[in-house]
Amino acid sequence: MTNTLTLEQNTDDKTWYPNSINQLEEHLLCLISKNSYFTKAKAKGIRKNTSYSLQYIEFLYRVINDIKMSSVIHKQNMKSFLIHGTAVIEAIANFVVISQGHGKTTIWKSITKNHSNEYTLNSVNYKNEVEIFEKLESKVSTSMTFDTLIKKVESKKLFGSSFPIYSKIKPLRQLRNKIHIHDSENSGDTDWYNFNKKEYELIKEVLFEILRSDLFNNNEFEGFKFLNE
Repeated sequence: MTNTLTLEQNTDDKTWYPNSINQLEEHLLCLISKNSYFTKAKAKGIRKNTSYSLQYIEFLYRVINDIKMSSVIHKQNMKSFLIHGTAVIEAIANFVVISQGHGKTTIWKSITKNHSNEYTLNSVNYKNEVEIFEKLESKVSTSMTFDTLIKKVESKKLFGSSFPIYSKIKPLRQLRNKIHIHDSENSGDTDWYNFNKKEYELIKEVLFEILRSDLFNNNEFEGFKFLNE
């Protein structure tokens, strides 16, 4: 028995290394930078976290293709690839939606919650819960769910009129939610059945199209070729 990982196939003496964070940040800078809605510091934070995830995704791609592993671990790696890939899509979608003036706002700030009032009516017990809000002087941004972001991106064509696969983003949200492993509805609702080559190819396709879309001004960066292999 060996205690070291076994490569799927023989390799030469060359050392593989993923796209550097600097390269990834430079590509993302075409889109994720300071504007009327994001400060320089906030844009930089989003850009860096997105770059970290993209580098990890490329590492997972190499693991999936180069390392011998059990079929279960193989599918768990594909699940991780999809979850981190979807996080990248969500970050880009959130930045685009807000930057183009379609973000969700509110003039109400929650002050206190769960003021309960229990009572009985016709022998049935009821409870009212009250949340108190303070009205603000001006609107502030509030977070949006991934589902809301997807709908805004698709309905307003925020990834560009030439982006070919808006309809393929929604299934990724449903798969991303499988991170909650306690939500299995039956014996067939498991990672073994939910994460296969079809789902793996789907996230690769959507990521590739977004990262090479008009959002990034037709950037010539070639570092995402692995997503199209």
